[in-house]
Amino acid sequence: MKQANLKRHRYRNTALLIVIAASCIGAFLMGAEAIRSIRSNVRSTTVQVIREITNSKSQMLTAILNDTERDLRGLAASLDASMDISSATALLERFENDHTVSGLTVIDRGGQALYGPENAHLLKGIPEEFAAKVAVDGFEMSDPLIDENGGRRVLFGTALTGGRILYASVPTASMQKACGETTYLGEGYSYILGRDGKIVIPPVRYNYEQVYEDIGHLLIYADNPSDRVGEFIEALNSGSTGSVVFQIDGQEQLFCFEPVYEKRGWQLVTVVPLREVEKDGAQIVSTAMAMATVIIGVVVAALAAGSYFYWSMQRRQQENDRFLLDIYQAISENTDTVIFILNARSAVPDYVFENSGRILGIPAEEFLEQEPQQAKDSAFRSRLQAILEEPWPPEGCTREVHTYNERLHRDMWLKILVCPFILGDEKKCIYAVTDVTQEHNDREKIAAAVVAAEQANAAKSSFFSSMSHDMRTPMNGIVGMTAIAKRCLGDPDRVLDCLNKIDFSSRHLLSLINDVLDMSKIESGKLALVSEPFDLGELLQGLEAILRPQCESKGQTLTFTVKISHSRLMGDTLRLNQIFMNLLSNAAKFTQEGGSISFTAQEREQRGKSPTFRFTVADNGIGIAPEAQKIIFTPFERVSDRLVHRIEGTGLGLAITKNLISAMGGQITLKSAPGRGSAFTVDLDLPLQEGELPLVPVSEEVTLDENSFAGRRFLLAEDNAINQEIAVELLTAYGAKVETRDDGKQAFEAFAASAEGYYDAVLMDIQMPVMNGYEAAGRIRACGHPQAKSIPIIAMTANVFAEDVLAARNAGMDAHIAKPIDLTKLYQALKEKMDAVD
Repeated sequence: MKQANLKRHRYRNTALLIVIAASCIGAFLMGAEAIRSIRSNVRSTTVQVIREITNSKSQMLTAILNDTERDLRGLAASLDASMDISSATALLERFENDHTVSGLTVIDRGGQALYGPENAHLLKGIPEEFAAKVAVDGFEMSDPLIDENGGRRVLFGTALTGGRILYASVPTASMQKACGETTYLGEGYSYILGRDGKIVIPPVRYNYEQVYEDIGHLLIYADNPSDRVGEFIEALNSGSTGSVVFQIDGQEQLFCFEPVYEKRGWQLVTVVPLREVEKDGAQIVSTAMAMATVIIGVVVAALAAGSYFYWSMQRRQQENDRFLLDIYQAISENTDTVIFILNARSAVPDYVFENSGRILGIPAEEFLEQEPQQAKDSAFRSRLQAILEEPWPPEGCTREVHTYNERLHRDMWLKILVCPFILGDEKKCIYAVTDVTQEHNDREKIAAAVVAAEQANAAKSSFFSSMSHDMRTPMNGIVGMTAIAKRCLGDPDRVLDCLNKIDFSSRHLLSLINDVLDMSKIESGKLALVSEPFDLGELLQGLEAILRPQCESKGQTLTFTVKISHSRLMGDTLRLNQIFMNLLSNAAKFTQEGGSISFTAQEREQRGKSPTFRFTVADNGIGIAPEAQKIIFTPFERVSDRLVHRIEGTGLGLAITKNLISAMGGQITLKSAPGRGSAFTVDLDLPLQEGELPLVPVSEEVTLDENSFAGRRFLLAEDNAINQEIAVELLTAYGAKVETRDDGKQAFEAFAASAEGYYDAVLMDIQMPVMNGYEAAGRIRACGHPQAKSIPIIAMTANVFAEDVLAARNAGMDAHIAKPIDLTKLYQALKEKMDAVD
């Protein structure tokens, strides 16, 4: 046993030495590769910098030539526009003073100089067709030519009217200086080459090289391969951009080339000795080699130190294994996830958490059996085993499985996390199985709640949008009748008629607002209809009163025809008003000025106690196209027509109308054609009233006069001045005395300081600054005043939700009256409470 251990130890030392040697060789090779990569990257970066410099110079020279052409063309245009020789002469002199060009000369068709030196344009080597090209193209530029002093100049020709030509020239030295006399820290220089490598402008520092007519001869003379020189010349002719290395004077030179002034086919070539390009790279490589040496030393030292600790780590491995098993045990006891550790050799897991019995109903020992007998009798066990035996994915993944666990007698959602890994040289895989049944059920409940909330929000949005449309018509009646009343102040009968119609319209508007605030209807998404007695004739008269001002304002003719035998019916008057208002207001909106609108009510037949009525709203307006009629009753859909979109509305009116009619058991039909108007027909069964039921049961129960509140004193808490004025005016008109306070704190202080019996009741607004009505009522009930517990406190507020009424009761208030105030209801509430106190 001891010899075997020594042999194992020897093998391990040999393996460790091999690893150290391999690591050193690898580090050396990596360092060499890094140095090569650094040298390549430095050279590439430097070449890129030189190419960018070349590109910058190319753009600068191109800009100079383009600017010269533009300036000369502009001068030519100015000369053509000049009226006399003196002004033309002044233009030429000023141009020559302001620009680098020289030798400005104007030559006429016969070759005579009209301005400037006679022979300034006659440079050596000027092409014979130069003047002809100027005449054809309007502008021409030559390659460098020799002037009378032996200098090199570029000649420009610009066409003038009358066959004249404006000549000018620029010395090549100025172009050379514009491109810079040197490049890359003074080590490089630049050529300007023409087609086929012709040297147009040689470098400043090497003018002697002008003995070569083209760069090709220079490169071939320097013993460069002719095929590489030919490829370089072809690249220049094609206007390409790039770089290449050639030998000149026994040294490698980097050539970077960029196109210049493509009209002439010029190329700017920058030449830099390659040794200068690689100088910085050599310094970096030296530094890198030193660093690599240090790194290799550090790696060797680290490996040596690592071998020192190797054996101690081996000794601790067994202890760590035991410690890990203890950790697995602790995790399994405190988590709801079952961990399976699988191997690639066998279907039997290496390890299974002990909590599998608690979570899955299958003991861990059952999974570790070679041939579990119980698995054959358990579909859940078989399915789980099949999942564990599936091929492992290449990387971690998660899946969810829905199954029935007959061991636990319930449905289960299992979340299975699969994580393949390699332990040592053996492939293994972790399966983490978590019971997420409760989480999945919670998600389903949340999703259902979200759908319900979205449906409720959709219903709420649809309802509010439709109300905004329907509130405008009665508001129009109120505003219109108010304007008429103001103009007819001297006619009491007319004013009274207007006030009655305003009252009818305002009550209709108030009914709509009350429905908007009925949150129970909106939250449930259900429509609740009421059945109340009403007079159909009076309802239609009110509709006519509301709609007629609107139609008259557009010059439209409104006709109401009523053919009914029964007028006293049962039904939801608010919804009927809403139906007819939607149809009539739509007819008014979509009928042109001067058009006609008709409303017909006809009693057709009686089925038992419910006659059938047909209501028809017809117009001669713009009509509805057949394709639009298919979506006319769909919420939020409007006809795609320019005239329709100019008319405001939500598109919900007809959808709401159809839903209301359907809820009443009726139906609506449409007949329309573009340009011929529309006719909406509504068929409804409306029950007859039984006996002599009064239309408004409480309307005659209370009769108010100037003595109804005689001898009574009320404390009014109201922060709005207009609401104060309305309440005081209404109450004092019937004999009451009213004292007002602007907030709840003032009202509480006034009551607390009053003598017993001074106030008969407190009328309390809810939303007020400093102290609201709820808090003020609570303080009044809690103070030590003799009337604190008994004095009637009536809430008069615009807060009309059911929870607002309950909050008023809980604050100690005796009754809740909604704004706008119904004086009859207020009198009944006050009388009932004050009589109880008296």
